[in-house]
Amino acid sequence: MAGFKNQAALRGWMIDRLCSALNIEPTDVDPDEPFSRYALDSVDAVTLVMELEEALGIELPPTLLWDYPTVNRCVAFLSVNLPQ
Repeated sequence: MAGFKNQAALRGWMIDRLCSALNIEPTDVDPDEPFSRYALDSVDAVTLVMELEEALGIELPPTLLWDYPTVNRCVAFLSVNLPQ
């Protein structure tokens, strides 16, 4: 997976960024809960997608977090659709 060794590394990165954006602790994040549970607004969501694009070196749809609304669903999508 481009930029990350495995799904766990990508999941950890996403949780870190989510926590940073929302000022919450990693232990507060359930990767199967929808992003909406954490009051992630559209600005923070688009920013997270832009950071993910930079980390992966690819273009992603700005609606990624709405299309795949949990950390685990997003990671699963990216794992299947990213060049290895």
